[in-house]
Amino acid sequence: IGIGGFKTAHAGWLTLMLPPTSGLGSRARHDVVVKRPFHKVYPKDAPASLDYRIGHFSVADESPKLFREANVLYWAKALLGLVYDVIDRAIAGASEPIPFDIPRVRFVEAGLALSYCQQDTGVKKPASKAASICAGFLLEEVIDGGDADFVKYIHNMDPNPLLD
Repeated sequence: IGIGGFKTAHAGWLTLMLPPTSGLGSRARHDVVVKRPFHKVYPKDAPASLDYRIGHFSVADESPKLFREANVLYWAKALLGLVYDVIDRAIAGASEPIPFDIPRVRFVEAGLALSYCQQDTGVKKPASKAASICAGFLLEEVIDGGDADFVKYIHNMDPNPLLD
């Protein structure tokens, strides 16, 4: 799908064994955007070059980045819900209708996915393979529609709102 300042984005799908009743993963082969952090690897002979290749972090470095982003998204979504609860109570208790519209923004539905691989422990027993994390991914809902249906107000490259 594309590449951002520090994550690649790829089309994917998600099927959960015990899907939730709604939201991300609630249906089989749920279309998702699969994101993974990266770092730029520049050629050693030309450090000022714009040519680079995409390098992935080790699992030990990648996992905290993904867990932090998923945790921040979780709390941001919860706090936004509390803000709208306060707004709704204030509007319901007002003596007159408010003279302006309050936009309803939201965060994307997202989750953390971990890819596990089997590693041989060297012991020759049937249950001797231990699973370990090979890679982590941030899964986000696919936003249908075009630019007319979706407005991105804030992104990671600049904290200023994109109101134009």
